[in-house]
Amino acid sequence: MGDWRPGPSRALSALRALTAALVLAIASVGVYSLSTRLVPDHFGSYDPNAGYRLSAPVGYWNSLGVFTVIGILLALGLATDRSGSLVARAIGAVAVVPLPLVLYFTFSRGSWLALAVGLAITIVLSRQRLQLTTEAAFLALLSSPSILVASHSTALTSRAASLEAAAHDGHRVGAIVAVMTVLAALSVRVLASLEPRARMRPVWRRAYGAALVAIPICAAAVAIASHGGPESVAKRGYDSFVSASPTADPNDLNGRLFSLSGNGRADLWRVAIAADHGHWLGGSGAGSFERNWDQSLSANMVVRDAHSLYVETLTELGVVGLVLLAIMLGTPLVAGYGAREVTLVPAAVGAYGAFVLHNAVDWDWELSGVALTGLLAGCLLLVARRRPPERRIAVSARAAGVAGAGILALFAGVAAVGNGALAKARTANEQHRYAVAESHARLARRWMPWSPEPLLALGEARVESGDPWGAAASFRRAISIDDRSWEAWLDLAASTRGAVRRHAIARARALYPRSPEIMEFEEELASH
Repeated sequence: MGDWRPGPSRALSALRALTAALVLAIASVGVYSLSTRLVPDHFGSYDPNAGYRLSAPVGYWNSLGVFTVIGILLALGLATDRSGSLVARAIGAVAVVPLPLVLYFTFSRGSWLALAVGLAITIVLSRQRLQLTTEAAFLALLSSPSILVASHSTALTSRAASLEAAAHDGHRVGAIVAVMTVLAALSVRVLASLEPRARMRPVWRRAYGAALVAIPICAAAVAIASHGGPESVAKRGYDSFVSASPTADPNDLNGRLFSLSGNGRADLWRVAIAADHGHWLGGSGAGSFERNWDQSLSANMVVRDAHSLYVETLTELGVVGLVLLAIMLGTPLVAGYGAREVTLVPAAVGAYGAFVLHNAVDWDWELSGVALTGLLAGCLLLVARRRPPERRIAVSARAAGVAGAGILALFAGVAAVGNGALAKARTANEQHRYAVAESHARLARRWMPWSPEPLLALGEARVESGDPWGAAASFRRAISIDDRSWEAWLDLAASTRGAVRRHAIARARALYPRSPEIMEFEEELASH
């Protein structure tokens, strides 16, 4: 029987194959996403009034941005891997052309920051820093023409553009992307032939490295000096971040990239941290942020997340939960640092580090496709850190693992069926197909008896179909499961009269004092 334990070469081959597969998957999603912007007359649905920031198919532009960043950094690792095959390097080089354009169209400032940090991590950890930096700059030149042309197109960066104008300019940018993609694929062979010959004397090598470091430092120094110096820049940046609303023109998406506004994140974080006073150790309870926000004086809109994985974990699960999260997310980083001499690991550390950083300012963890992609980048680091000899797992441990996985799969299946039925019920309500909505809501109720959400969907269907008594019964059952849901109390008020309605409105208002929805409901009642 042969040796079952993977040697270094086999582990490296597995790492290359996994990285290439992940880059291909991210690039495929990115190309589809880009097609909805560049070919809007054939892909996706054109709706500039929806914000005109690229989000399909992920559903949220900032998360699509960090998803793209992971792909860019891993693709750079592949493209600059001197010992990799030409096919793998070509995959990386080709992916680097469209993905930055996808990132640009998200207009996600946090994702650009994550890319900068991830690239810096990659360069610092790489054994071939000069080669990586030089070839990355060359590939950036191939991706920049499409971004430059797109940024000067009003039809591609304005909410007021017509479909015809967007399609015209999009086709032109798409042609540039296609040409640059071919050039990137061809350039790999040229780079591979030049690398063995590109040898410098130590003194010239040090001078070249110093120049690469000095250029961005000097550029940053000039920019800071032109804006009044470090103190002025820091103060203006802080004031912009904590301001209630961005100062940039909301229709000028290019201007948004250079705004430092946190879009209300400072208020979210302040409320989240304030809620932890008195119970820092265990937090205020899982899922409690939304309720704490609703009852705060800052709440003037529905917000379900603190827009920071770490702040939300601290406020809901306390210091204990935050430490456990740090251990989980930090393990791949430690493994990656230990395996930093292995090819592709610096790029994987940069990609995973960018994902971990971006979670500090957004809710990527709730989008399974993005979260799993980031965690897969972390798994690459665990694969790279494996060292023989490895021990076989005992049969009893395997059996226990399979049993545990089976139980989790069962719960996941139940949740999938229930949530699928609930989603169909909500969609049917939006489409005014209330009989269909009621049927799906009942199915969701059977599969998720612990959740009030199916009852709320059922109640909404009954209200709209002319059954206020049945609707009120559904809302009361939902409240019996969760009496801190202001939405359930407001729905109950909408389906009742007299003292019951007044009590329901009072309870809803106590749970969400500054709710625009409650105010609108009361104004509507007063007008009748």
